[in-house]
This record gives sequence, C-alpha cells and structure tokens, in this order.
Amino acid sequence: MIDMTTSVPPAPVQAYDPLTRALHWATAGIVLLQFAMGETWSWLGAGWKGTARDIHTSIGFAFAVLLLFRLYWLFARWQRTTAGPADNRLAILVHLALYALLVAETMAGFEWRWSGTRPLFVFGAHLACIPCRLDKTGHHIVATLHDYGAWTIMALAFGHAAVALWRHYVRRDGILGRMLPATRRA
Repeated sequence: MIDMTTSVPPAPVQAYDPLTRALHWATAGIVLLQFAMGETWSWLGAGWKGTARDIHTSIGFAFAVLLLFRLYWLFARWQRTTAGPADNRLAILVHLALYALLVAETMAGFEWRWSGTRPLFVFGAHLACIPCRLDKTGHHIVATLHDYGAWTIMALAFGHAAVALWRHYVRRDGILGRMLPATRRA
C-alpha cells in the first residue's frame, strides 16, 4: 500500500528508449486518426467517401508495417514495469490485449476491404487477394468485428491513458515519465 501522506519523492523511473517512445506515440496518434476517420467518413458525400476509405486503408497499411516493427521491437527489448506485482500483471495483460486487438483490427480491416465490392487500394496501388473473398454474410461479420474492435481499442487505450495520468498525478510514482520525451522528464 502506498502512503500518500508523506512527501518523499518517488524513486527515479528509467525511461524507455527514444525509439520505443516514438513507436508508442506514433501508434497512439495513428489509432486516434484512424478511429476519427472511420467514424466520420459517412458525413462525406459519395465521391469523397471512397477517397476517405482509400486514405484510411493506406494509413492502415502503413500502420500494419509499423505494428509489425513495434512487435519485433517489443519482444527484442522486453522491459517490465516498475509497478508492484498485481499492477505489473494487469499492465502486461492490458498491453497484450491492446497488441492483440491492434493486430486483429488491422487484419479485419483488410479482409473487410478485400471482401467488399470496391477494390482495395493502398497508396494508389491495387492489392488483390482472391482467396480473401467472403460472401455477403462473411463481409458483414468482418465489418462488424472491425467496428467493435475499433471501439474496444479506444476504450482500452483511454483506460490505459487514464491509469497513466492517475499514477502520475495521484500516486506520483513517475511512471508517466517513462514515455515522455527526455526534455519533459526532468
């Protein structure tokens, strides 16, 4: 249990390396952008909606490459948090759930587009996947999974951010400093 009545500063928290921090914030930014695009392109006219979907898909493809590298980097440089055992296990579970959902969401997005009536374009290039064709029911299921996946990722990501802010402002354990740029950690 943490005694919050004392004013003893927390032990220094080792920051993640610059590449890990960059990957974290790039992922967060792209996920927010993709979510916002997916939720608002229906506001556009018919001509713009297709363009917005193609941009969303192109960003999704770039994100898939980023995510593959991020997973490689995660497992190549596995670091545990400095939190206590219960906090640590929960943090690991939430992170693994986020990674699994991001992979599943990316795969579902491409399958949804491949099984639709419009061809899938990534940065202007047509990407075909003949075996990926689903019937209308399968296409609807994948679209629904992609939608629910996006909302689930957002809920977990906002929960993750809320816990980081709570630990920073209430517990004052310095955990947020691990992901902030070096100039802001001092």
